[in-house]
Amino acid sequence: MVDPTAFGYAGFNFSWGDHICTIFDDPDQQMMVMVPFMTHGIRAGQRCVWASPPTPAERFRKAMGAAGCDLVTLEASGQLIVISDIEFYLQDGLFEPSRTLALGRTLVEDGRRQGYPATRIAADVSWVHDRPMDADLWEQYEHRVTLALADFPAVAVCQYDRRRFPGSLIVTALYTHPIVILGETLCRNPYFVQPPHDAIGPQEVL
Repeated sequence: MVDPTAFGYAGFNFSWGDHICTIFDDPDQQMMVMVPFMTHGIRAGQRCVWASPPTPAERFRKAMGAAGCDLVTLEASGQLIVISDIEFYLQDGLFEPSRTLALGRTLVEDGRRQGYPATRIAADVSWVHDRPMDADLWEQYEHRVTLALADFPAVAVCQYDRRRFPGSLIVTALYTHPIVILGETLCRNPYFVQPPHDAIGPQEVL
């Protein structure tokens, strides 16, 4: 029987509501961490959502197939959802945190209606590097994700490619995630800053 809270990497067990970041150095390292995370969710009967630009999405599909996943069946059933960064973050070309949070909530609620008791969300945020982004807005968004996930049957992993991001955004990632995977090391994050509870409105809670 698959442990429903097994991350799949480094023998780590998460808690539902955890907000995790992984800061990786190359695509192989990214997939080494993320594919076990997603395949464990599939085997545990959970919904798994992958959001990313096209190139990481293609790598993810290839790696999941190599791990023995039947992508056609999984996607047709709705257990696995691969969604573009445009659809997840940038509808109409604009990043609106409340809209992204609402979409995340919808994906989780729809999964529960379909019989998936919990959801794993993996988001490659490489798009942030390619567009003008207010660092304060991004930090506020990441804090809001932490609060939205609390006490809910979902876990989210935000993926940062260290080669593509300035140091200021890597620092933001460290401030806003209670758990961090840095390269190949996973740990509770000593740099995490607990967000104020008024950072999120009740309509945004998952």
